Amino acid sequence: GRPNIYGQVRAYPDLIQESLFEYIDNKKYVTEFMEIGYGRYDISSVRYSESSLIAMAGASYQIYQPGEVIGTINEGYAFDDVDGQELDGPDKATGEIVQQATTNSIVEGIYAGGQISVRLVKNNDFDYFFDAVKPLDVTFILNVTYNTASGTVTKNITVNGTLISATLTDDGAIIDPVQWYTFVFNDLTGADINETPATATINTTYFQITQYESLAVGPFFAAVESTYLWIHMSANQANGKKGPVLLTWWKVDDDNNIIPGTQQSMQVNVNNNTGYYDYVYYTYKIQPTAGKGRYAFTARRLNNAANDNTVYLLAAHSINIRQNVVYPADTLVKLTVMETENASGIKERKYNLLAQRRVISYNRTTGEVDYTLRASRSFADAVLHEWVMVAKQDVNRLDLPTLYAIADSLDDEQLGYFDYTFSDAKQSLGERIQTICNAARVDINWIGDMLTFWRDEKVDVPAAVFGRSNMFWDEFRMGYSMSLPNGYDGITLDYTDPRTNKKAYIYLSVSTDGISEVPASTENAMTISLAGCRNELQALNRAYLEANRLVHSRLSMTVKVFETTQVVRGAVIQCPDMYDNEQQTGY
Repeated sequence: GRPNIYGQVRAYPDLIQESLFEYIDNKKYVTEFMEIGYGRYDISSVRYSESSLIAMAGASYQIYQPGEVIGTINEGYAFDDVDGQELDGPDKATGEIVQQATTNSIVEGIYAGGQISVRLVKNNDFDYFFDAVKPLDVTFILNVTYNTASGTVTKNITVNGTLISATLTDDGAIIDPVQWYTFVFNDLTGADINETPATATINTTYFQITQYESLAVGPFFAAVESTYLWIHMSANQANGKKGPVLLTWWKVDDDNNIIPGTQQSMQVNVNNNTGYYDYVYYTYKIQPTAGKGRYAFTARRLNNAANDNTVYLLAAHSINIRQNVVYPADTLVKLTVMETENASGIKERKYNLLAQRRVISYNRTTGEVDYTLRASRSFADAVLHEWVMVAKQDVNRLDLPTLYAIADSLDDEQLGYFDYTFSDAKQSLGERIQTICNAARVDINWIGDMLTFWRDEKVDVPAAVFGRSNMFWDEFRMGYSMSLPNGYDGITLDYTDPRTNKKAYIYLSVSTDGISEVPASTENAMTISLAGCRNELQALNRAYLEANRLVHSRLSMTVKVFETTQVVRGAVIQCPDMYDNEQQTGY
């Protein structure tokens, strides 16, 4: 779920999309859009780990409050299989055969429109070329016949071309149908094809396809549809060296086959013209004319590599550009940092910031809700905001006078702070309200359809007084335990340290000598985690409450009375000890 922050916390924002980088003037700039939280916040102290972000070279950030227009979001998706491949030059070509298939019988061959189509009965030797990723650079041999001035010529011709599609059809028979492969080639080159007229007849006597080892890196396939491609390259070059690279891209269908007519190419120059750097970095931004779609691409180096001239394909992204984006209910941050020259592509994100929630409040004078958003750490404001603004519940079902009377009665406002992040979207409203109240030692009661509140603390006036005259003697019980409940001998309470953002601990010992702070946990301490607490005063206050509860919960009393007043959980009552015969009252 989206972070739902209350009070003031040091938040570690979550990415809303993949991290995206580009190289500008030989520097790597990383841009990330991150979700701070649901609602509106005051933001301060933006850091990377413990360092101020704005003190870092080339670093900047921008906060977008709910409803603000974000002019442009470049939404990038990485090509998972592009990861620093080295591009070899033409001098590394070996001419080794990768795959070859031959048949002495084809069904049909057609030469037209600068393409050659060959149909043959399905042959397992050709399965590789049927299944291969296309387009695929191949060399193929056909037997052709054509007329010349000196007579008819019949011969085998060798053609360099690109296998752009392969289909499988059959004759429609239900039992043992005849199946045919049809291969289509374009980009036909070579001396033989240049000498062969378009009117030539392709004979059915011979057909061979050969794939030789290629120096092109790829093809690489995008995971999503996009309108742009960003291809990132680098070179380790001496000053003045050049690295021309041919980038070729095309749109593909769901089976990764090329969509005819979408192939394009562009030559780029990965050159060291800086006069200074050994390493140079480039980002090439491509907008395919075929429009939005899923693309594949290859990269081929056009000159020879050398020890002082090595070119790499670092990474690639499919890019969709979103314009005038608005998030109506969330606060976002755009972070841009300049990474070091040889920074690794993967690093732990340690961006953090102080976020203080703006919430609605309650006007004690008028008794009305004040819907103006203000920064607040009060548990009472958090309860009201969560109930009304987040959960969209009826404000009249909250006992607001009691809630804010408790908040106003605290000796120190820190005792009523609630600094916490809700992140579980499935957590019920009741659980969230109880978590908020718990930080301030407050509990809740339902009286009819009204939610009311009480604080676990000493009171000056009891809510009810039971006397001997309205109590049943025969159902009066008192119990006393000689040991602490469950054998506990202390309290271990953890809260969040506001400086380190990690757990801090308070240890109390409960013994015959009383309650005291100790440097480490006792042997059998009751452990308590105080969610929403980020200050020691509040944590210590709660720890002593729990320690006193251990001591005083050893005494129990059961009474039955004549009483018409409803006494709810958390109310303090005054009651006599019926076993006390030395005094008439014995309260």
